[in-house]
Amino acid sequence: MEFILRNKKLFAILFWLWVALIFYFTLTPYNPNLKIEVNKQSFRLDYFFHFLVYLGLSVLYLFWKADSLFHIRKKYLVYFLIIALLLSGLSEYAQTFIPGRTFNPVDFYANAAGILAGVVTPKLFFGKKTISK
Repeated sequence: MEFILRNKKLFAILFWLWVALIFYFTLTPYNPNLKIEVNKQSFRLDYFFHFLVYLGLSVLYLFWKADSLFHIRKKYLVYFLIIALLLSGLSEYAQTFIPGRTFNPVDFYANAAGILAGVVTPKLFFGKKTISK
């Protein structure tokens, strides 16, 4: 926890770098769909990757914006949720204009689940309320 509190600028830089990487990989033509087979059922790994990418985005934001008690102001959290969901939706929509890519609502749902899990996860790990007034 002390590392997080002493390195707010690092987490701000990592957050914005993460956003840039999301844009880069979202807007890159054709990415292969990785699949695994479980009991003769196919599961696309990219859904899991979408979840992890947006989970990471949320955690980096919270590490950047949280105070010494790991609280974050409600308005900053609401702004983040709105902007992150818009980023997710618009990046999925933008793929309709990129060769080899398509809009996939399941990708958006995986992104949204990652965003929400990233907001909840720090509370589970640090055992404190992460939202303040």
